[in-house]
Amino acid sequence: MALKLFKHWTAKLLSPGTFLRDNYASFKKLLEYDKRCHELIAELEDIYYNEKKVDLKQVERRYAELSAAVFSMMSSLTHMSPAAYDNLWAYFQKIDAYVHYIFTPLKRQTGALFTIPLNAIDIDDRPMTGDKAFNLAMLSNNLDLRIPAGFVITTHAFHTFIDHNNLQTIIDEGLTRLDISSSESLQRFSTEITTLVADAVIPPVMAESIISSFAGLQKDKGGGVQVAMRSSATLEDSETSFAGQYQTELHVDRDSLLSAYKRIVASKYSPRALYYRINHGISDMDTPMAVLVLVMVDAVASGVVYTADPAQVSVRTMAVHSLWGLGELLVGGEVSPDSVYLSKEPRPHIIERRLGDKFKEMTAGRQGGVQIEDVDEKRRHSPALADAEVLELARIGLEVEELYGEPQDIEWCQDQDKSLYILQARPLRCEAEQPSHDLAVETEIAGPLIFQGGECASSGLASGRLFFLENYLQLNDVPAGSILVTQSTLPGYVKVIDRLEAIITERGSVAGHFASVAREFGLPAIVNAGPAIRQLQHGMDVTVCAHKKNIHQGLISLPPRQVPARTSKTPFMRKFKYILNFVSPLTLIDTTASSFSPEGCRSLHDIIRFCHEKGMQEMFATGAQWGTRINGAKKVISKIPMTIYVLDVGKGLADAARNMETISLAEIHCLAMHAVWAGLSHPDIDWSQQSHFDWQSFDNVALAGGIARENADAFASYAIISHDYLNLNLRFGYHFTVLDTLCGPDDNNNYIILRFAGGGGDFTGRTLRVIFLSRALINLGFHVESKGDLIDARLSHQGQDLIKDTLNMVGRLLGVTRLLDMSLKNEDMVEEYLADFFAEKYDFAPQKKMT
Repeated sequence: MALKLFKHWTAKLLSPGTFLRDNYASFKKLLEYDKRCHELIAELEDIYYNEKKVDLKQVERRYAELSAAVFSMMSSLTHMSPAAYDNLWAYFQKIDAYVHYIFTPLKRQTGALFTIPLNAIDIDDRPMTGDKAFNLAMLSNNLDLRIPAGFVITTHAFHTFIDHNNLQTIIDEGLTRLDISSSESLQRFSTEITTLVADAVIPPVMAESIISSFAGLQKDKGGGVQVAMRSSATLEDSETSFAGQYQTELHVDRDSLLSAYKRIVASKYSPRALYYRINHGISDMDTPMAVLVLVMVDAVASGVVYTADPAQVSVRTMAVHSLWGLGELLVGGEVSPDSVYLSKEPRPHIIERRLGDKFKEMTAGRQGGVQIEDVDEKRRHSPALADAEVLELARIGLEVEELYGEPQDIEWCQDQDKSLYILQARPLRCEAEQPSHDLAVETEIAGPLIFQGGECASSGLASGRLFFLENYLQLNDVPAGSILVTQSTLPGYVKVIDRLEAIITERGSVAGHFASVAREFGLPAIVNAGPAIRQLQHGMDVTVCAHKKNIHQGLISLPPRQVPARTSKTPFMRKFKYILNFVSPLTLIDTTASSFSPEGCRSLHDIIRFCHEKGMQEMFATGAQWGTRINGAKKVISKIPMTIYVLDVGKGLADAARNMETISLAEIHCLAMHAVWAGLSHPDIDWSQQSHFDWQSFDNVALAGGIARENADAFASYAIISHDYLNLNLRFGYHFTVLDTLCGPDDNNNYIILRFAGGGGDFTGRTLRVIFLSRALINLGFHVESKGDLIDARLSHQGQDLIKDTLNMVGRLLGVTRLLDMSLKNEDMVEEYLADFFAEKYDFAPQKKMT
């Protein structure tokens, strides 16, 4: 629109002098920036209200563009009237500073350490150590538990590493473009950053600190040691578990210590970690990576303790899960463990045992690292723990739960001497009570039961088509609405979790990392279903009742799956709400009020509104104080109760109107203006009827029926005309319309460009009106783009008669919809209004005209 706005009549200005030409040039720029400002506000509101899954850096980029556009708009106004609005800059800077505060990282601690021994971590060190290391240190400090010796590579070290290699700017730029709904976008960004991290150099002073801390472990142990290196990012193992999303390195020796560190840092930007983090509304700067380094335990058995049943937290039970060797195959969902269930009262006692098919185990590799070996038939089906060891783990679990005051997910291992070590503790993600609608819908399941079994890892109902995943490379082929059937629950499946209705696995455990993630996302999950699940067929339509471990043939109607992760409580949404409070609200409504001033601006929207209004006044000089500057604007007198001024730039007015201050439509020789006005004046549009909406609740603005009161210059609309050109800035209450059109004899030059923005209704009402207008304009032959409450529509290369008839319909459309955002409540009402608008009583069939 900016390319054509005023293009036609610029060449026809009648040499009004340098002042008018300069003012016009600034006014043109002001309108271009005004349009861009509204586009950016619409984009920001679209992300917020529709809960788009983007990184905060995308919001920051759009805000930076908005801030620059507002700055340029103010500069244009200042050029039109130097020194008149100088104090506006101070209020812009204040608002801008409030918003930039939210994008500014916390000040880093000066003189911070690169490493901290685990036993030296203090209560104030959580920001330096991350939650996983901090939680483990608190256990060591408060309970008499065996915990491996170790140290933490701090978040200060992470920032130093990133800064030393100038990576942050590249990361931030990539995040502004990242689309987590696209597997290709995720993979492309991840590959770029992980490659840069792999090639990056650890600063010598930082590397020396890491090696020195490792040497300290060797000295304490009296010889060579190997370590486990686990991610301990900020917010990991907190309300958001990040379970299985980052890299773990096992049996790491001195020579591979630094490269292992870089692999863990790189995993912060893996596709699955990016998807998880952004979906949970957490920004990159809020998750700096610390790394927990622990001496490896030569584990004969490992596992997980759940101190509550995550599906029925009110039931006083707990569970101990175990397998042979290291625990990675359990938490990774690749092996089904032994599961022992215990009652907590009056003291822990075993109530049920289930032996898992422990067909593989992970152990230390002969050449370093780890290896996976087959388990012999006898051990495969033998319990990994004796009852006494289970009861000891239950006792430890209850101590940890009491310390933290909530159910816990605890990882442990047992060495060759049968000593038990605690490796990790985090809050156990428990489900809410089953939704009442699920209970009601269960009675409607009529399809036959075709499978029953496995374990419920995440409860709920789901209906969809089975997709059997034979290998990981098929993951990107999983269509939306699928029920995924797979051998194991790999953490990487989180990348497609928004496409899934449920997941069913042959192996795995309720204690696996993906089971935790499924509960966080509200995804029904049945694990350890066994080979029998293969009796079902790829492509079958089924209904899954996860909490009953049932699968029925056929589909039922269910409401959309609710994903708990994207709520107003996420850090992203809290920050975004704060930002929008300084962007979107429009409080400068009444241009006659004393508060309509720079001092009254409370948001960027207010500043945009102020600049637009004052720019109009400077251009058209409608008030007495402006009258000495330009005397070419004429006030139009018509039956429609609104104030409008026109400025003729070429044969748009009768010669007799040259010296008039007020004119009638008869003095206007602009064909486009007459067409629009005929539409606005259509007898079916009632301009006299007072709307039911209580405008007084909006600061007693002097508006009625969605229009400005007659003879109120402060609420005036403006038109620039020639005999075949019209640029109309039309106001109806709280929304604004800009119509730019050329209606001449040359079909190739003719066009209509319409921009519509704003409204006094809530976001839903404004959005529904945009839907109505978009569909109506498309029906009239326009190409339409819409964002939030903003519409840009274009029609071009049409004959003069068709342009004239379409302008008439546009006029009617604008008159009909002036208060529609107050009355529309749903899309059914939109369809009713559309049918009414295009009914025969309007005696115009645009579909027929366009063919």
